[in-house]
Amino acid sequence: MTTTRRRATARPGLRSTRGRPVRGGAATRAKWRRWALPVLLAAVTVLALVLYFTPLLGVRSVAVVGNATLGQDQVVQAAGIQPGTPMLQVDVDETRTRLMALQKIAAAEVSLAWPSTVRVKITERTPVAFLVARNGIQLVDADGVPFEAVAQRPVNLPELRVRTASQDDVATRAALTVLMALPQPLRTEVTAVIAEQPGDVRLLLKGDREVHWGSLEETARKAAILPPLLTRPGKIYDVTTPALPTVA
Repeated sequence: MTTTRRRATARPGLRSTRGRPVRGGAATRAKWRRWALPVLLAAVTVLALVLYFTPLLGVRSVAVVGNATLGQDQVVQAAGIQPGTPMLQVDVDETRTRLMALQKIAAAEVSLAWPSTVRVKITERTPVAFLVARNGIQLVDADGVPFEAVAQRPVNLPELRVRTASQDDVATRAALTVLMALPQPLRTEVTAVIAEQPGDVRLLLKGDREVHWGSLEETARKAAILPPLLTRPGKIYDVTTPALPTVA
């Protein structure tokens, strides 16, 4: 009789679970929780598809910095990014690879500036010498890369004379290492840097003077003693052994 009376007095809207009354709304909340995550995931998926395949967040501008001789349009064209391309489809590594295909570009950085700008930062190659090759006159940077053809010999750059000019050629690297080790005022006096062998570097200077440099050993010391040595009258300046430099 006691059990029957308790059941009869239970309030409407409650049900018994393991002897404990539970509100009927709890089942509804549990059902909503089961559906909430799939609905949320579906919404996120749809949003991602919209952003990836539509120009809703598309490229509106390409900001280029670091270009000195290359034009803005040249860099943008080399980057290969079309206006309206969804930002999520812009591959910064692939874009950098396309930019590096331009010989005048030594380094490139690409980043996304949301919501609609691609930023490109480039470093152009700086000529330090020129090379007379079969295909004409080429400007060469400090890494030994021939990167631009010119019609005439540059009057303000020395000629690089090596058998095969490239950044992988040891003689080229030796010649340019010596050239770049010189103080800037002295570098402007150099008309040619010659390296038939990596251990036999020579410099031709204005005034029909010649410097026998030799190998790259003690390069810093040789670069330090050469300017005062050049104040002496002579035509041949030998610093191959910096402890015993000679003038002839």
